[in-house]
Amino acid sequence: YTSWDIKAFADDVWQEADENLRQLLLAQWQENADVNGGGNSFNPPIWCKAAENGFPLAPFVWQEQRRAQLMAELDALYALLYGLNRKQLRYILDPSDLTPKELEDILSPEEEIIDPLDPKGYEQRQKESTFIGETFRVLKKKEIEKYGEYRKRRLVLSAFSRVCEQFQK
Repeated sequence: YTSWDIKAFADDVWQEADENLRQLLLAQWQENADVNGGGNSFNPPIWCKAAENGFPLAPFVWQEQRRAQLMAELDALYALLYGLNRKQLRYILDPSDLTPKELEDILSPEEEIIDPLDPKGYEQRQKESTFIGETFRVLKKKEIEKYGEYRKRRLVLSAFSRVCEQFQK
């Protein structure tokens, strides 16, 4: 959990969890603390009612980049669970990323490109695209303004490659 506002939820999950899940929750909290250079101290606000025998740690440290990475990993897992291939995921994230040949047979996993994360190749495909729609036009525009790139696309496609590699082992 990332806020004292949802401490009651964290306490409920903790109280219902078996020992294995509790260990996983503690490990996840520690991983977050390690990534962020330490965790929040357990100092609930006066209005927060911490349950006896509830989750024993403070909320995760909020870190924008970590949150974006975790969300990308979840998006990649959902894409895999839905049975999407990389080309279909590229289409969902940005239809202008696909070549005309790739668009002709969207159900085929065959791709014309080797590295969808190559920025120059992505830029070139966008320029040449005649596809009229955009899936996440506002998100893409805001991310390009803020980060100089469509960050969500890069993070999700990178995570998708890692997830696919893990499931192939």
